[in-house]
Amino acid sequence: MKKGFAVLLVALIFILGACSKGYWLMNKKDLDEEPVVRSYVKMLQTEKTDWKGYKLFTITEGKNLVVVSTGTPTKELEAVEVEVLDDQTIVTVKEVDAESDETNPYILIGLEIKNGSMKVVNEGGEEYEIGF
Repeated sequence: MKKGFAVLLVALIFILGACSKGYWLMNKKDLDEEPVVRSYVKMLQTEKTDWKGYKLFTITEGKNLVVVSTGTPTKELEAVEVEVLDDQTIVTVKEVDAESDETNPYILIGLEIKNGSMKVVNEGGEEYEIGF
């Protein structure tokens, strides 16, 4: 009986681990907790209002966070997928037509794991430029 329970527990942990998306979204209201990211986002809203690209940050507890911006107030972003390969991490976003309250709409995507180089693409395969 105990052995069966242990096997079931291990199987459940494996299944739940396999269901992980590999990323999480940071709430924009939490930017005050990450001053360097907040400063970058402020620059996107005031100086680099047409910047369509991304920048990778190491935040609290050594986690990775990528900030992706649209470069236009007529598009917003949604995270679609994060693919972690042996030598590269690919973040895919969806561009959605929408009037935004932000000058340069952006999304904050936290990465569970990052391997090798980084690439951010939209669903059409267009690559975003790496940050300034």
